[in-house]
Amino acid sequence: ILQIDTAVKHARRYWFVDGFTEMITGGLFILLAGLLLFSGHASPGAFASWFLSVAGKIAIAKSVGILVGALVLWWLKDHFTYPRSGFVRIRQAKTTKVLVVIRNVVLFLLLPIFGLLTASLLITSTGNVLSFMPVWLPVGVGLLWAILLTLASEWMGLQRFRLLSLAMLLAGLAVGIWELATGLPTVPANNASTEILQPAVLEIASRALIGLSLLVLITGLILIFSGLITFLRYRKENPTPYAEDV
Repeated sequence: ILQIDTAVKHARRYWFVDGFTEMITGGLFILLAGLLLFSGHASPGAFASWFLSVAGKIAIAKSVGILVGALVLWWLKDHFTYPRSGFVRIRQAKTTKVLVVIRNVVLFLLLPIFGLLTASLLITSTGNVLSFMPVWLPVGVGLLWAILLTLASEWMGLQRFRLLSLAMLLAGLAVGIWELATGLPTVPANNASTEILQPAVLEIASRALIGLSLLVLITGLILIFSGLITFLRYRKENPTPYAEDV
C-alpha cells in the first residue's frame, strides 16, 4: 500500500517537476501586484466606482493571465518536459467531483476570513477592525496561502512546497508588521458624518491594497526563484530529449 501511495504522489507532483508552473504563476502574481499598486489610491467621493473598477480590472487580468499562462505552460510541457522525462496521464475527474473540489476550496478560503471578521467585531469595535485592516489582510492571506501549500505538499509529497508555505507565511507577517510600524489610519467615531468618515475609509482601503500588492509581489518573486532553482536542477538531470533506440 505504501508503494502505491508513493507512486500516486509521484504522478501528482510530476506537473511541478520542471519548475515552469511556479515561474509562470510567479509572473502572473507580479503582474497582479503591479495592477494593485497602480489601483491603490481612490479619489474622494468615488469609492464605489473605484472599488468596482479595481475588482473588474483584477478579474479581467486574472482571467486573461490564467488563460495565457496555461497555453504557455502546455507549450513548454509539450516541447521541453515531455520529450525529456515522458508524459504522465492522470485519470480524468468527473465534473461533479471538480465542482465539489472548487466549492470546498472557496469555502476554505472564505470561511476563515468571515470567522476572523466576526470574531474581531465581537471583540472590538468596527472602527478598530477597519483601522487594522492593512495589518490583518496580508497576514490572513499569507496564512491561507501557507495552509493551502502545506496541504498540497502532503497531497503530492512535494517537500519544497513546505518551504514555500513557510516563506509565504513569513512574507505575510513581514508586510503586516511593516504596515503596523508605519502607523495605522485613525477611524472617526461611528456617528461621524460621511464627509469625515469617507476619507479615512478610503485611506484604509488604499493602504490595505498596497499591503496586499506587496505580499503578492513578494510571493511572485519567491515562486519565480523556486521555479528557477527547480528548472535548473531538472535541466541538469535531463539535459537532452529522450531518443528511442532504432
